[in-house]
Amino acid sequence: MAWAMVMIGVGAASAGIAGLFLPVGHRLAVALALVTGAGVGVTSLFLLMLAAGVDRPETAPKAFLISSGAGLIAVIAGLVVLWKRARSPRETRARRPSDTST
Repeated sequence: MAWAMVMIGVGAASAGIAGLFLPVGHRLAVALALVTGAGVGVTSLFLLMLAAGVDRPETAPKAFLISSGAGLIAVIAGLVVLWKRARSPRETRARRPSDTST
């Protein structure tokens, strides 16, 4: 159970750190990576619990560990996509003010 909580903390901390280094217009999108990770984690937890049988309490810690790992992977994947999108040349060109001197 402790390793599962470590993975959840690593996901939250990495999202916060990534938000510090992203351009100002992209920082709030870090929350979407966290929501994605939480959704994947909760969904996989209950799918694993249903597959193993909800009545068996000995399966809960293992399912929680696996689900936390899946949520961490989803957060990291979301942050990678966000980082690439924020740093793409097309995105930077779209953010620059156009030179419309008359």
